[in-house]
Amino acid sequence: MSQKESVLLTGATGNVGGVILEHLLEKTPHDVNIVLRNAAKQIPLFRKRFPKETSSNRLKFTSVPDMTAPGAFDTAAASATAIIHCATPVGSENNDWIQDMVVPTWTIDHNMLTAAQKSSTVKRVIICGTLLQALGPKNLFDPSATITDASYNTTTFEEAKAGPWQNAYMYSKTNAEHKTWAWYEENGGKEGTGFDIVMTLPPMITGRSPQVGWKPSGSSPGGIGRIWSALLETKTAADMDATFPIFMDTDDVARVHVLSLDAEKVPGNWRYLLVSPEIVDVRSVAARMRKEYPELADRLPDVEVDAEGYEKKKAKLAKMDTSKSDEIFGTEWKSAYDSIKEIVLDTVRFEKESRL
Repeated sequence: MSQKESVLLTGATGNVGGVILEHLLEKTPHDVNIVLRNAAKQIPLFRKRFPKETSSNRLKFTSVPDMTAPGAFDTAAASATAIIHCATPVGSENNDWIQDMVVPTWTIDHNMLTAAQKSSTVKRVIICGTLLQALGPKNLFDPSATITDASYNTTTFEEAKAGPWQNAYMYSKTNAEHKTWAWYEENGGKEGTGFDIVMTLPPMITGRSPQVGWKPSGSSPGGIGRIWSALLETKTAADMDATFPIFMDTDDVARVHVLSLDAEKVPGNWRYLLVSPEIVDVRSVAARMRKEYPELADRLPDVEVDAEGYEKKKAKLAKMDTSKSDEIFGTEWKSAYDSIKEIVLDTVRFEKESRL
């Protein structure tokens, strides 16, 4: 009898991992084992959120307080058939970007790779990266540039060390990816390790936030926090216009990762650029929501829609060659409006539930 598919998932308490977890449990028959850093606090939340799956032992938990510790994932990976790795450091309390972001990002990824190698069952490792591993501020607004699946961010170690966090984040993820492919080659590729790698490169991620313990906030460094701040906190045109223009919805990102479990449909040992052809226009989202949700009009910024400015901004962006991803995953992505409005609606639901 063949082994039942079992996915080891990191980052389930985050936005992307939280939506991937939903997709795994709702759309696949796979068992899921999630890695938790604060298991005592987090397990009860997951048991409440997924009572059927936890009681049947389909959803399991592995406590890993320190993902940088040697062998951190060895036990959990031993019984997995695939790994979806979403967890990554995204900040620093002391602005020590190297020790708090660059070093642990690769250390965690390396721990995951070696755990997969030690396992006799893992056949694929899917790593959730970022589009910023392929482009950066030096070429984002260069219409003569074409970003492909062979492009890499050129942020330097010195730029990462100097900060701000965006520089450190771009470098940490790109550095970890370079080291991932080097490690894989040094260890004999699929023949030597027993698994292949899928590297996904999504842009700014927007959409709903179903993860346990979620609270609306503008302090998050991700796309949802930035959009939340622009729409519900600062409400300034400048903040709206400064939003990173390239996006993808959380459900679309989750769908890609779940589909990537199928080696027959998604070739391994490849990088996949995930880019919606539409760009973010927060002004138009605010204007449309004020009309479609009049009860929220007083909470959303009343700003003029700048259609001409939107087209000019789009024309200034680098071109994205997503032909490989389009061939595998298709081109039907959730619209910016449908994705971003979920951030507002999530906030309204959170506030209502908090009052109950």
